[in-house]
Amino acid sequence: MTNSSEADPGRLLANRYRLDEVIGAGGMGRVWRGTDTLLDRPVAVKELTTPPNLPAHEVDVLRTRMLREARSAAQLSHPSIITVFDVAEEDGRPWIVMELVLGPSLGDLIRSDGALSTKRVADVGEQMAAGLAEAHARGIVHRDIKPGNVLIAGNDRAVLTDFGIAHLDGSTHLTSTGLLIGSPSYLAPEIAHGHSATPASDMWALGITLYQAAEGTLPFDRPTPMATLTAIVTQDLPDAVNAGPLRPVLESLCEKRPEDRPSVSEVRALLREIRDASDTPAATPAPTLVTTRPTEEPVAVESAARAEPAAPDPEPAAATRPPGDRSRSGRGPLLLVALVLVLVVAGATTGVLMTVNRPGDSGAGLVGDTEQAGVEPSAESGAGATEEEADASSDPPAEAEDEPEPEETEDDEADDDKWDYLVRHEDDNGFAVDVPEDWNIDRSGLQVYFRNPDGGYLLVEYTDSPNPDAGDDWRAAEPGVRGNFSGYDLVGIEDVDADWADDYVSAADWEFTFDGRGGQRMHAINRGFHTEDRGYALFLVASNDHPDLNREMLDHMAENFDPDA
Repeated sequence: MTNSSEADPGRLLANRYRLDEVIGAGGMGRVWRGTDTLLDRPVAVKELTTPPNLPAHEVDVLRTRMLREARSAAQLSHPSIITVFDVAEEDGRPWIVMELVLGPSLGDLIRSDGALSTKRVADVGEQMAAGLAEAHARGIVHRDIKPGNVLIAGNDRAVLTDFGIAHLDGSTHLTSTGLLIGSPSYLAPEIAHGHSATPASDMWALGITLYQAAEGTLPFDRPTPMATLTAIVTQDLPDAVNAGPLRPVLESLCEKRPEDRPSVSEVRALLREIRDASDTPAATPAPTLVTTRPTEEPVAVESAARAEPAAPDPEPAAATRPPGDRSRSGRGPLLLVALVLVLVVAGATTGVLMTVNRPGDSGAGLVGDTEQAGVEPSAESGAGATEEEADASSDPPAEAEDEPEPEETEDDEADDDKWDYLVRHEDDNGFAVDVPEDWNIDRSGLQVYFRNPDGGYLLVEYTDSPNPDAGDDWRAAEPGVRGNFSGYDLVGIEDVDADWADDYVSAADWEFTFDGRGGQRMHAINRGFHTEDRGYALFLVASNDHPDLNREMLDHMAENFDPDA
């Protein structure tokens, strides 16, 4: 098949449709703003693109998917469904000529504005439900409802697009290795269990989409498909604090059992009522994530493990696959989701996200927004020592019984004091870690979260099958993971060179930044290390305002981590 890179602006398809400029691109196609020269009207033209060296059978699957998209949408006529005008075949590939919708996607609006007003969410949702009602009545299940597939035209007209993986009654199921059959964050629990998509599955995806629009964040989103599907299957829907009267609608749409979800007509009626209510309150902005030391003196507690579990963090939770845990034989739902991942998201990487340690970085403490000066270099460190100190350090050591106990300096006391708000948590799974005293504990399978009430978290995860070299594992996993984070920017992947790492077989860090909710830049530090028997990962997510403070806090946690508590 000819590669679509040969298409240039000005090209004329079928002696009728002129390509003017590229206005969008996705995994399997580019969208052009074009002109129907016969009718002199603007159109959108979707061009099939294929990655280099893609096997022929994979190219055939993409071509079939694109033709199915045209066929599915062409059977539908509704203001809330994209209109397909024509399909042109040139160079052995299809080109779909569609209605040109001028406006951003719902996903674009959420990224730029955060949480939308309740009235606006209800309005967009009612239109989406109307379009789905038309599709379901004709035996078509969309299977990929999400904000990116909803265009918002003038006067807030919502238009459903991308029927590329829609299923028509009577048609064959289309699957292929390496192709994502639906977006994991929006997949219904029954899909995660391996069942076929139904109209109720679209209703679940509608509920997740409207939750994201109302709250500004996804309820079950995690950095890997494995972790996301685990959350969908095992966790309750987090409270929709901004949704107001939409909240019961979202909860009903996101019932785990498909038979418990409302019909599309019921949802339309509920959303229409909320939209038309004159006193519908606007959604409040979603809070941003920050990591700070408590402003008041901490209150002593017996154990951090006795804190009440926190609701799942609305930011993408970091599923920190420890070194070598590519096919974990986990317990309960994790084993189920591992199997389903092969069926539903074949070829997707389930790598864990690690960060870069910065040995020798500033000794700044994580104390509010205030940096504390690091301890001055001593003769023991070899850095900044005077000539006399260097000479003295080379002398033979005195006998142990004659050596006086070193006196604690003010700098030592200050260094200890800046961590006085951390408490020791000894976990039932056999490890111990220092965490801020007021952070709440929350468990999900082999993952243990410590959640900052002000936002952010530390995630500890472990595996019984570590890889020999953590750094090589992370470098191999990173390319397949980066796409799960909006605005992902890699800081680096490096092996750890620190004294505490000498106690482990290998240790490596993966550090990056990404766009959190409300557009706030977030800092992710994920540290992996392992003994002969177990691999561990410590993943710290916080605001990117003070990355050095985040690194120092994680340094302290890793140095004092005990794998055999």
